[in-house]
Amino acid sequence: MKAVVFHKNGGPEVLQFEDVPEPEAKPFEVVVKVRAAALNHLDLWLRKGIPGRPTPLPHVSGCEGAGDVLAVG
Repeated sequence: MKAVVFHKNGGPEVLQFEDVPEPEAKPFEVVVKVRAAALNHLDLWLRKGIPGRPTPLPHVSGCEGAGDVLAVG
C-alpha cells in the first residue's frame, strides 16, 4: 500500500510517498481501509519532533481518518 512516511524529523521536505507493508491487526487493534483523512496538529508535531517524546521511525503520518474496518485483532 502507499503511505506518507518520514524517516527523520524536519519540515515538509522529509515527507516521502512510498510503498509500505500491508498492516495486520494485532490483539485489541483494527485495520481500517481509509476513505477520508485529515491533517492534524499532532501530525505536524510528530514530524517536527516532540522534545522528550521520541517518535519511532520510520513513521506513517495520519492521526485522523475514517473508513471501513477490514480486520479485527
